[in-house]
Amino acid sequence: MSENRALELLSAWPSFAERDFWRAPGRPELGCYGTGYNSWGVQTNQKYVGAMAVLATDRDFDVSRVKISQEAALERALAALRYSLATHHTGDQDLADGTRWGRTWISALGVERMMHGVEALAPYLTDADRADLCRVLTAEADHQLQAEVVAGVWGDSGRNQPESNIWNGAICARAALMYPDEPHAGAWTEKAHRWLINGISVPSDAADGSLVAGRPVSDRHIGPNFFPHYSLDHHTYLNVGYMVICLSNIAMFHYARASLGEHPFPSLYHHADGLWGLVKRLIFGDGRLCRIGGDTRQRYCYCQDYLLPVLIFAADYLKDAHAPGLLAGQLDTLAREQEYNADGSFLSRRLGHINRLSPYYYTRLESDKAVVLSMVRSWLERLNLPTEAPAADFEASVTGGWEEPEYGAVFHRSPARMVSFAWRAAEGPMGLCLPPDDGHLAEWKANLTGEVHLLGAEGRKTKRVEAQAIRSFPGGFLTVGRMAECPVQNLSEGWSNEEGWITHHLAFAALPDGHTTVRLELASLSERRAILDAVMGVKLEVPNDLFNRRERVYHGAFGRKIVAAHEGEPETLPLASHWVNVADRLGVIGIYGADGWTLVRRGKRIGGYAGSILTDALCYPARVGIQAVYGPAVLLDTGCLLFSGMRAAQTKALY
Repeated sequence: MSENRALELLSAWPSFAERDFWRAPGRPELGCYGTGYNSWGVQTNQKYVGAMAVLATDRDFDVSRVKISQEAALERALAALRYSLATHHTGDQDLADGTRWGRTWISALGVERMMHGVEALAPYLTDADRADLCRVLTAEADHQLQAEVVAGVWGDSGRNQPESNIWNGAICARAALMYPDEPHAGAWTEKAHRWLINGISVPSDAADGSLVAGRPVSDRHIGPNFFPHYSLDHHTYLNVGYMVICLSNIAMFHYARASLGEHPFPSLYHHADGLWGLVKRLIFGDGRLCRIGGDTRQRYCYCQDYLLPVLIFAADYLKDAHAPGLLAGQLDTLAREQEYNADGSFLSRRLGHINRLSPYYYTRLESDKAVVLSMVRSWLERLNLPTEAPAADFEASVTGGWEEPEYGAVFHRSPARMVSFAWRAAEGPMGLCLPPDDGHLAEWKANLTGEVHLLGAEGRKTKRVEAQAIRSFPGGFLTVGRMAECPVQNLSEGWSNEEGWITHHLAFAALPDGHTTVRLELASLSERRAILDAVMGVKLEVPNDLFNRRERVYHGAFGRKIVAAHEGEPETLPLASHWVNVADRLGVIGIYGADGWTLVRRGKRIGGYAGSILTDALCYPARVGIQAVYGPAVLLDTGCLLFSGMRAAQTKALY
């Protein structure tokens, strides 16, 4: 059962976490996990409170697994809570960096993520603890009374704030329900409704006359944060992860209501079912998020972690019978990495280099996984989720197409293929064509858009989209577009350029057979002398890390080749074949433009701060290294076919 699996994974963590737990000088009753600095450091400690409190009060606490006594675990949870309360702006203790936390747009988030742990600690809190908790929660709610509620669909407007609107609404509602006799309780309640209505907000809300908490939705509507079909341009890209964060904060307060007397709070659920309907279709069958717009952060972390509480909410409140199976799949992925580490940590072997660079960030990543596991354990202990098999299998429930034309995003899902394209992705446009049951084949970094890299190119988005169009049809879609490649260059000692010297055209078509995608590209250099360091056609990213046990099997004209994960100097591996199949699941056939496929092996992790996953790029063609080219010149002119859910013998036969 998932609640037992979550307890098992969480129980291994405290002994590892001990190395980052410390006491406040002169006040040994105050303890902290992580750096004890402001912002994410505060939240890291608050997540530790949530995780340790649930574990320390669990009826199945097993000292042989936890490696510390239950009394010690309880004492650490209380000490960390007291540190958090004492270092608030209203408290009497500075943080480790000499500041105080709270009264910001984000300070409610860490509080919300620890409150299920505070509930578990309730029998052990002193009168002074309860007074301190009241002091902090009411101060945070009071701050939100003065804060402006804003909303906007575009990330660069500075007004796209769906997730913070939800957690700020939740802290107001929580304070009102916990302290109904406080003079501002009524104002907190009304402001909570205003925040929450403008969380998952869409354009049609402006004319929505349906009543929520006694008033039409349109009365409280400030603006849309989501496009009509629930696209989210958060951090200026199609951010599937923050769709999940929005739902996770709804889930946290939903389960808080259970301990606060099941008080109704209808604005909390505004469009939650609609957003879940899209998010569900963007989850691989093994529980990994299918991030069709990419991600700027560590793979298999943060937003992926907060899918766990969302899945419980979807199973319980939204009655989705497939959610428990997805939950079990994500727990399997967490277990695989924890077992690989062999020290109780969640990330030490894959991301231990980040701890050497920034313990501030590394402990944040560890605590995310610990706190969501504690939510799974805490909530499932109280719930009776349905155990009967769903009426339809998972893939049948999510099949079909979706598009957001104004935003430039489209996907189609069928039993053998998850295919998508997003023009506004995290690191430039990206496409996917993958079996929908295997998230470990997915990597997002400018996937399937090729790369012409000018020396000195900067920024995470090295392609500027100049035009694009999408057309969906039954069983698939076609999208075409034009990009300026590497629009910003800077070379040492003063030379820079923001003109797009390279024009890159791309056509991407998902055919209605449920397997095939056609991809064409043309990249041309204008009348300039360009110094390039990479020209890579297609650029299908193929992860090769612990999640696939650090080896990939390729088939081609060369036969069967096992390729081990590579760390070290970059290398290119010519495959001398116009057809290649990856893992007997994904086939590619080159039509024109290269002498064969090449595997470009970076030798280091990519994705997020300091890199998080090993991945190789399957290219057609690949020319890597310094090269000077005089324009006008054609740099890439290629065509290929991709076949999802196709075995090696089938790929060979098609060639």
